Amino acid sequence: MENNAELIRLEEFVDKLLAKYNQLKTDYHALQDTLRERDAECAGLKNNVFNLSTERAEVGNRVSGLIGRIEQWENEHVATAADRNDDNSSAQGVLLGSDAEDQNN
Repeated sequence: MENNAELIRLEEFVDKLLAKYNQLKTDYHALQDTLRERDAECAGLKNNVFNLSTERAEVGNRVSGLIGRIEQWENEHVATAADRNDDNSSAQGVLLGSDAEDQNN
């Protein structure tokens, strides 16, 4: 009888060990699946960051080009305006100079 009780205890202990093993095995596979999903998500996010960085660099280059074109236009506009002012000053000098001569005579 005593051996029978020990065998029953041993069977219960083995059943608990097997149940715990099966539970751990299930948890392990679930964690592996989660890890694969996270790795895939991480790879996707890295790809997204790379694409956004590339797009940002492209936008930055385009904006720099636009700023350069605006600065070039401003410089040309200022030079043209300065030429007009020089022409107007010369014309005014000629007009004023001839007026001054007329007044002196």
